[in-house]
Amino acid sequence: MLKVIKNNKVLQKRLREWKKQKTRLIVFCGQRKSGKDVFIQYLKKHYGGLHHYRIAFAISIIAQILDLPSDRKILHALFGVNKILFPILGESAYKRVVARLLDREHPRLAIVEAIRTKEEYKEFVVKRKGMLIGISAPARLRYERALRDITKNKEKRDEGRMTFKEFLGDQKKETGEYSPIEREVSWIIKRADFIIENDTQHKRECYPDMENIAAFLKLKKK
Repeated sequence: MLKVIKNNKVLQKRLREWKKQKTRLIVFCGQRKSGKDVFIQYLKKHYGGLHHYRIAFAISIIAQILDLPSDRKILHALFGVNKILFPILGESAYKRVVARLLDREHPRLAIVEAIRTKEEYKEFVVKRKGMLIGISAPARLRYERALRDITKNKEKRDEGRMTFKEFLGDQKKETGEYSPIEREVSWIIKRADFIIENDTQHKRECYPDMENIAAFLKLKKK
């Protein structure tokens, strides 16, 4: 179910600002297993001119170079590179690389997937005026999706073995949804231009929400 978060005047102002940008960004933020990939793949399949940038792509490349499995524990650990390099760079390394790619390549229209920190929100939504789509889903449903992944993706066996309690995580231990890479997601979603509550088991039921957003942004179909 699609929820418009901002009132119409604010949303129209955001749209005008968005249209003035040399690179128009559609920025996605969502909780684990909320279904971000479903909406992004649908956009890329049906609408033209979209360049796709992933915040986590550099993390995946580092894992490949080190010959490490790309499971969540490894990726979360590599996310810690930001903390190590921040005193040198003065900014997140993974946010920085996507920002530099955008500045170098100058795409007319681009998807940024998936912001998870306030710093990334400030860069791609506040500074670059990206339209923000938040994807939300009930915790139990997201957990069930994680369990199903065990049969589809051998690289995610760690998620398939999790209990529901482990999936939610421990605030003191900074695990699960309290980990540094996840804990600011809810804060960002609350500031989205649109929130899609993805509480369905059938992908096709989600598509009209994405079509409504695409129509508002006046994206061109292929």
